Amino acid sequence: MPLRVEQLAAHLQQTMASIYLVAGEEELLVQEAADAIRNKAREAGFLERNLLTVERSFDWNTLALAADSRSLFAEKKIIELRIPTGKPGRAGAKALNEWCERPDADNLLLITCPKWDASSRKAKWVQNLSKAGEYVEIWPIKAQQLPGWLQQRMQALGLQTQNGVVELLADRLEGNLMAAAQEVHKLWLLKGTATISLEDVKAWVTDSARFDVFRLIECGLAGQGGQACRIISALQAANAPANLLVGALVREINILYGLRQQLDKGQSLDSAFSNMRIWRSRQPPLQAALRRLDNNAIAKLILQLQLLDRISKGQLAGAGLADFWLELDKFFLHLSQANKQRAA
Repeated sequence: MPLRVEQLAAHLQQTMASIYLVAGEEELLVQEAADAIRNKAREAGFLERNLLTVERSFDWNTLALAADSRSLFAEKKIIELRIPTGKPGRAGAKALNEWCERPDADNLLLITCPKWDASSRKAKWVQNLSKAGEYVEIWPIKAQQLPGWLQQRMQALGLQTQNGVVELLADRLEGNLMAAAQEVHKLWLLKGTATISLEDVKAWVTDSARFDVFRLIECGLAGQGGQACRIISALQAANAPANLLVGALVREINILYGLRQQLDKGQSLDSAFSNMRIWRSRQPPLQAALRRLDNNAIAKLILQLQLLDRISKGQLAGAGLADFWLELDKFFLHLSQANKQRAA
């Protein structure tokens, strides 16, 4: 039987398997489960970590070589195998089945799969891993389950809430688990163990469905230029800090640039996302942008960002805050419309 993610902590307190498969569509929970296993393994003396990512040209002999190699500084190690597609292929399934037949107490095999479907669950290699080790299956948090999930997460941090706080938080976050985790952590930093009121949530929690910076960037990447401009108008009316907007845009365009470089070198999109640790919930708008944006389009965006940065810092003679918002509109129109015919 698969181990539910909520059972993992109790399991790790009692014992530790030599093989773990952590798989599911909710990447935040996959990563947190993998973190818990790694932390427990380090306590048990697994001090070295060998990370392997399965790509199209992955040589499965690498897995056996990783198991055989020994460090001068650590006798036990974690071999972490990331399978972005959730499907190792025929050669991979054979290698994993062979591993199950000869598990090694000095090598902890941790497999993570952020994509998972019915065919993956029924695969023979998954059944064999379940028998030889532990299979942690993670299911997406449904909208009606989000309030309960938030309540548990807040209680784990010692947060106390007034009636209606959890429901308001869930409603504003619209099922975005990554954003929910970030907002809970922010409330913990701001309030500690003090009781959180509805006014606290309204004042501090970003309304990610409407006029926040992250939603603005998401709309631009997805090609929703009109919606992006409406959000810009709301941000302008709210006197959003120009420097924070520029900083957020710089980070996002750097991600786009890095992804485009990997794609142009022949990497698959799944591998590029995995290499840059892009959450699954963030991938669709980035993928949409990559269909439109080649290197020339991204270079133009970088030039526009440099102009926005100078205006925001008061370094452009004769340009004021009104010019910043005008140029920001132009930036997002270019981001949402450039090279619409391109395919990533």
